[in-house]
Amino acid sequence: MSNKRIYKIRRGTHIPEATETKAGTIIEIKEEKDHHEWDRPREFVFSLISNSVGLGNVWRFPYLAAKNGGGAFLIPYFILYFLIGAPIYYLELALGQFSSRGPATAFILAKGWQGVGFAMIINSVLCMFYYNVIISWALFYFIASFRTTLLWKNCGHWWNDERCFVPSIGSSPFTINGTMYNCTESQFFNNTKYSCQPINAKDRVTSTEQFFFQLLLNKSKRFEDFGIPQVYPALSLLVAWIIVGACIIRGVKSSGKVAYFTAIFPYIVLLILIIQSSLLNGAVEGIKYYVIPQWELVAKFKTWQAAASQVFFSLGLSFGSLMAYSASNTFKNNFFQQMCIVVSCDCLTGVFAGFTVFATIGYLAKELNEPVSKYADSSGPGLAFITYPEAIAHMPASSFFSVLFFLMLLALGLGTQFALTDVPITSILELFPRFKSNRQLTVIITCTISFLISLPFTCPGGIYLFELLNQYGANISMIVVGFFEVYTIAYIYGFNRFMNDVKMMLGKRAAEYYLFLTWCIIAPVIMLIITFSNLVNTKRMSHSASAGYEAYEYPDWSVIVGWCIFIACIIPIPLVFIVNYIREYFALGRKEIIQTIDSSTENVSQYDNKYFEKPRYIEAFTQNNLPRYDWGPKKSINHYGLYAHLKSIESNEYMFLHDALSKSGINGYFNGSFQKDYIHDRSTSEMSEERF
Repeated sequence: MSNKRIYKIRRGTHIPEATETKAGTIIEIKEEKDHHEWDRPREFVFSLISNSVGLGNVWRFPYLAAKNGGGAFLIPYFILYFLIGAPIYYLELALGQFSSRGPATAFILAKGWQGVGFAMIINSVLCMFYYNVIISWALFYFIASFRTTLLWKNCGHWWNDERCFVPSIGSSPFTINGTMYNCTESQFFNNTKYSCQPINAKDRVTSTEQFFFQLLLNKSKRFEDFGIPQVYPALSLLVAWIIVGACIIRGVKSSGKVAYFTAIFPYIVLLILIIQSSLLNGAVEGIKYYVIPQWELVAKFKTWQAAASQVFFSLGLSFGSLMAYSASNTFKNNFFQQMCIVVSCDCLTGVFAGFTVFATIGYLAKELNEPVSKYADSSGPGLAFITYPEAIAHMPASSFFSVLFFLMLLALGLGTQFALTDVPITSILELFPRFKSNRQLTVIITCTISFLISLPFTCPGGIYLFELLNQYGANISMIVVGFFEVYTIAYIYGFNRFMNDVKMMLGKRAAEYYLFLTWCIIAPVIMLIITFSNLVNTKRMSHSASAGYEAYEYPDWSVIVGWCIFIACIIPIPLVFIVNYIREYFALGRKEIIQTIDSSTENVSQYDNKYFEKPRYIEAFTQNNLPRYDWGPKKSINHYGLYAHLKSIESNEYMFLHDALSKSGINGYFNGSFQKDYIHDRSTSEMSEERF
């Protein structure tokens, strides 16, 4: 007999190996040691904070709060945080930690719903492409800040034209009744000497706007004038991807160490900035604009939509990054306590950052004798790369605060980018375990391909593509995927059984009543309402005239492209369900043929009662909603209780499968992760009973 026999039934990490002992030849299962595990629990917590507390807390939340009711916006924000955000955050952490799997394979808990995990991966990949573009912009500004005089503070550079001006009380064009004139306020009221004529907003451009749009982006006037990659943004993007690859090349072993910086440093900078900005003239007016409630806006459905999208984007829900991180936890890790810490930090950071942003905006408005509302309307890139830099340029020690601010943006962005990039890498290693020993190569290839795919964002028309993907790729699709996450756990897999899985880890069914109300009733209803209202109210994107560009409406074909992006984000859910249903249907057909043959030689009296018999199409639907044969904790040390049968599968896998398949013929095929999909008769009944 050969000294080594390998039965490679599952293309996973468990390989039966025969060894010679005094008692004879026995089969041992050697479990490959998983080095992709957190060194310390606090590294996991800091990584979660770094992932959730991102750029959206600084440039998105303050804008949404000011636009949708000021302090009153906190009402729908906190309510949806409590009813949707925290429960789904709990779900993703619990599922990843229990199964030790990322989104690619964690949803084998219901075979037909594995597409939910694939949809999360697509969401993460699309967001990963354009999110690193933002980091590359922050990197460019960070490097440019190391100057005595900031480059965007004055005109006269080669990228400026005759329209450039530096905002100040004496140079700002006068605006009255919505009309802008080509003169200052004093010149307007002395019209006998100055001939003031109405002008378009595109006729005057600040030096800050030209630095961003002309030097960095070289923005085209239309989406159709796309152009080729530009030098500065392309080089910045390359460096950004090199940084990301270097920080995650060893998995959580390296990214966990970087998380100490990316999680803690932004809070230090925010504290410094809020102290500094609150002492500036006009800060109080800006903060008042931010916090004074506009109660009438709370009743508008649009406010609740904005709050929901902010909750999903801020917490990083439906991207799979939370599951990828928690999969590297120890089985008994108290993720519930950690979740409470992280969710509280993320929720309050947005509010805290709002004070910093609006104190600075109030100062800028006072300095330029403008209303606060003029700058409060800025969001996203406009706030981070135009409004805030312009305010910094007017501050004392502007270079110092510019370095701090953009280093903070880098820390915030990189923490989220690490988590997003880890999702496709973890998925590749799960679906193709042969690559586990080559994680470094997988990271390098993934980052290289991602850089090449992201290059179109560095073209003159790339900003239009960026906004299109931001609108359709990581917005409403997150809520749709979140709905199916909750539905799969609460109704397909079973709320009761999932809480028993949680009890295996924590020793108790933590927050059971709260989760029952939110998972089974409240969260699905709210997400459905928000989804359909968003779909109904979707319209073609457009830009008003500003920053030297005329008003622009996206072309008709952009709507088609946008909907294709949205469909691509969610299509794996129905597609995988249909494919698995068809396979179950034909597998049951093969089973019926085997039973027909067996019934000719065996006593078939036990089959006389046909009352509970199901047609094949119904039985296939039932089987499609059951867990796969190997569902449970991935590590053999945790195979006990309901999952004790997994030990027998591991200890004698080949003989078990051969005997079981020959007897029943159920599910004898390979599915998503190339593992034989079979549920033992006894285990199937136990699983079904436990689900309900």
